[in-house]
Amino acid sequence: MNRIFAGIQILRPLNMILSLLAVFIAAWLGNGIASPLLPYTALVVLCFAGASNILNDVLDIHIDEINRPERVLTSGRLQIRDAILLMSLLYSIGIMASTYLHPLGRHIALVLVLPLLVLYTPLFKRLPFIGNLVVGSILGLVFIFTEGAIHGVVDKMWIPFCLATTLSTIRELVKDAADIEGDTVGDLQTFPRKYGLVATLWFLRILTICLCFGATLPYFEGWYGNYYFFLLAGGVAIPSLYAVFFQLNEESGSEDFVKTAQVFKVTTIVGMVVILSSGF
Repeated sequence: MNRIFAGIQILRPLNMILSLLAVFIAAWLGNGIASPLLPYTALVVLCFAGASNILNDVLDIHIDEINRPERVLTSGRLQIRDAILLMSLLYSIGIMASTYLHPLGRHIALVLVLPLLVLYTPLFKRLPFIGNLVVGSILGLVFIFTEGAIHGVVDKMWIPFCLATTLSTIRELVKDAADIEGDTVGDLQTFPRKYGLVATLWFLRILTICLCFGATLPYFEGWYGNYYFFLLAGGVAIPSLYAVFFQLNEESGSEDFVKTAQVFKVTTIVGMVVILSSGF
């Protein structure tokens, strides 16, 4: 029973729920909620997300011994062999499910998303900010993939893609600042490690301002309504600005970024609701 719970935990259920939520939001906004292809689309996203979370934990096990000693592999609750078997099964199911989708969706999944997921930890994670942008774009790509998988075209999900990608990228940059000690042991050249926490803070402030400004444009252009604007302001913009301008300062250490990472976890979840509200 403990192995079953450990197998579920290593999938990172919250991340998978966020990805699944993005699928249903994209399907609803794109009038594809009743499509027979929706279950296959959701299955691809869930399998790829879960398998990639396992892959990252396997490759980062030595770093997680410092940053995340409570995780499934580092605590010994699940053996690496069992984790790899589960990962292989999920990737296989996801690839098979993608064959039932429109060709555009299948190509997005197999040619774009899958390589990004597999190469993130061994390649992109070691590149300052590029790694943050890559993993941040994964959530945004769920919107693009869902529309392409169900309808065979992508024309409505570009704004949700940009919003989700930017918000998720900011969160990943904050997480890197929080994990700077373990990344030093693993010799990862993340943005915080290469340029320092002060530079990271100012970069976060610039990105957050860009997010808040850019996210309001669909409202002022008349594309989205009042629900979108007020939820964006109260649930994403104000908490994000408070976090990077008041909760953090030039004297903040990695432990302060840990607390801020929790704020951006919440704003990412709220961001999904904001995107959903664009349909009202």
